[in-house]
Amino acid sequence: MESIVRNTKVRLLILFMLLICTCSRTISPQSKAESEAKALLTWKSTFMFSDANGSSPLWSWSPATSTCSSWSGIKCNAAGHITQLTVPGAGITGTLDAFDSITFLALTSLNLSGNHLMGTIPANVSLLTSLTSLDLSNNNLTGGIPAALGTLHHLRVLLLRDNPLGGPIPGSLAKLGALQRLDLQAAHLVDKIPVELGHLGALTFLDLSRNNLSGGLPPSFAGMRKMREFYLSRNKLSGMIPPDLFTHWPKVTMFALHYNSFTGSIPREIGKATKLRLLSLHTNNLAGVIPVEIGSLVGLEMLDLEKNSLSGRIPPSVGNLTLLVLMILSFNDLTGLVPREVGSMSSLQGLDLSNNKLEGELPATISSLKNLHDLDFSNNKFTGTIPNIGSRKLISAAFGNNNFVGSFPQIFCQITSLEILDLSSNKLSGELPNCLWDLHDLLFLDLSSNALTGDFQSTGSANLSYLESLHLANNKFTGGFPTILKNCKKLAVLDIGENYFSGLIPSWIGPSLSSLRILRLRFNLFGGSIPSQLSQLSHLQLLDLASNHFTGHIHRLLANFTSMMKPQTEFNMSTSVHDEVLHLDEEIMYVDRISVNWKMKSYQFQGTIALMVGIDLSANSFFGEIPSEIANLQGIRFLNLSRNHLSGCIPENIGDLELLESLDCSWNELSGAIPSSISKLVFLSSLNLSNNHLSGEIPTGNQLQTLDDPSIYKNNSGLCGFPLSVACSNGSGTTETLDRSKKHDLEIETLYFYYSIIAGLGLGLWLWFGSLVLFRPWRSFLFSCVDRIQDRIMKGCRAFH
Repeated sequence: MESIVRNTKVRLLILFMLLICTCSRTISPQSKAESEAKALLTWKSTFMFSDANGSSPLWSWSPATSTCSSWSGIKCNAAGHITQLTVPGAGITGTLDAFDSITFLALTSLNLSGNHLMGTIPANVSLLTSLTSLDLSNNNLTGGIPAALGTLHHLRVLLLRDNPLGGPIPGSLAKLGALQRLDLQAAHLVDKIPVELGHLGALTFLDLSRNNLSGGLPPSFAGMRKMREFYLSRNKLSGMIPPDLFTHWPKVTMFALHYNSFTGSIPREIGKATKLRLLSLHTNNLAGVIPVEIGSLVGLEMLDLEKNSLSGRIPPSVGNLTLLVLMILSFNDLTGLVPREVGSMSSLQGLDLSNNKLEGELPATISSLKNLHDLDFSNNKFTGTIPNIGSRKLISAAFGNNNFVGSFPQIFCQITSLEILDLSSNKLSGELPNCLWDLHDLLFLDLSSNALTGDFQSTGSANLSYLESLHLANNKFTGGFPTILKNCKKLAVLDIGENYFSGLIPSWIGPSLSSLRILRLRFNLFGGSIPSQLSQLSHLQLLDLASNHFTGHIHRLLANFTSMMKPQTEFNMSTSVHDEVLHLDEEIMYVDRISVNWKMKSYQFQGTIALMVGIDLSANSFFGEIPSEIANLQGIRFLNLSRNHLSGCIPENIGDLELLESLDCSWNELSGAIPSSISKLVFLSSLNLSNNHLSGEIPTGNQLQTLDDPSIYKNNSGLCGFPLSVACSNGSGTTETLDRSKKHDLEIETLYFYYSIIAGLGLGLWLWFGSLVLFRPWRSFLFSCVDRIQDRIMKGCRAFH
């Protein structure tokens, strides 16, 4: 009976469970879908939208419409469960806190990238157990990467890049055995890379670049045998590059470790990674030679090893890299010749060997490189002539600071695409061909510091309407001011100093060269007066007319240089051109440079040239007074008017030049007192007012107290005060005060000396005579000694008689 009852209860329980299961099959899918929709609407209610016009896909989310068929970014399975939630760039501002992960058990893909999500990534994201792809990139998420993500065992794609997450990489991510793509770029990550990540055997893509990761590159990463793209650039990683990476990654195509502190040599095993297309190791501390095995990377398209300490020769095996598009080996210590095999690199578009110690003649095989866009051999020790350039696609060519000889290569006239040409600091000679001035796309031309000759006046006009920067300094050019420049409406930098140009500055310079920012004519034979049209150059920030034969008054209109009236905020003046390399937009930058006589020395400014604001009119024959309007130029940092015939007083408002660091008015005929306002120049570190007729007391205070070299005021017979040794006659001079103080101190010291002697004598006598008075034995002994001496003297006298 008891067994029958027990069996009856079991049967009823089974029947009840079957009933529940049947009901769940007929009711659950609909209620589940409803709960998912409700969860999404609840989450949406916490958002703010940056797009108030209603274009966000989330505006389609409404309880009145079907979730699976009408809601944007939603995909469902056959059972009506949401499997994909994809709303990138939807203008969402909010958090993930209200996202009910437990509701979306069928969700396989979640993409919320490119929104404005804030706060942390909640740990309950790990409840999305079916998730294969999670993309939260390009948001404002913080709080680190939750270790709970390591429980999403089906995850194949994890993208968290471009979030200020911070914190270390959790080692628990090593449990994601199915993970194929991990992108944590620019996530503010710190600390060392977990060695456990080497267990991610399915990983094909890893990007940890642009973080603050430190330590070494774990050798355990060799376990990622399916790796194809590997990016660890822009971190603080150090140590050696593990050679096993290249022997265990046969399929790797992208390998980028640039902007780190890796040391040691480039592993010879790199030749095993024959599928490599991109190898970027620039800006590290790598040493040793470029391995010959690099020639085995026959599929390589980009090789960038610049800014290391690589030495030795360029291996001839690079000639095997016939698919290489870009090779950058600049800023190393490479020596020897450029191998002739370079001419076999038929796909090459960019070749940069600058800033090494390469020598000898360039191989003639360079003419075979028909696809070159960018070529840089500058700052080496090359000799011989510049070889024939075979490419008619060349945009930038730099051969500066070598020992090339011969005439200007006329081959450049045939390269009409040329925009940047630098042949400076070589030994080129002869005249320039007229065809050079027909390169209508030319932006930057530097032929300075050669031995080029010719009369520019005879060359006529030119088609250089795009020219921005022209450097012809330190050659042997003659003739008048180059008329070829009259049509250069965009010219910003003109440096024709250290030549034999003569004549007048043309009046057309103002209206024709209205974009000029730097005009350097020093050390030529120009003469006459400065044309008033020069004042039309409102963008001019550096005017150097030193060491010519200019005469006349310093024009008051010079005070109209608008760009000199305020501080310059631009840091660089650079010429840039755009090119497409490897299907990417490449910007070829060329930073302008200029030589400036700064603080009585010559310096070449490069990079900070835009901050240089000033006027140098020294070593000419200007006369008359310094116009007071010059004090309007409150942005200038140097002013040199020395070695002229200027007279009158230094303007009283000279102190208005608040940024002035260097002032030289020496070797003129200036008179009167030095204005007291000069003490307001708090940045003044170089001053020379010598060899004039200045008089009165030298102002003191502030920065002037640090300028204690008397020579900066010498040969001004009327000056007095610090730092000169001449006292001012009115008794208020600083020097007289100092001398009087010193004399007073000396008198006191002398008086103390004599008092000390008298006191010492008095004390000594008292001790001597006091002892005789107070101690009878001493007194008896002294008197007996005196008596014996007296007896001896008397006996001596008797014997003598």
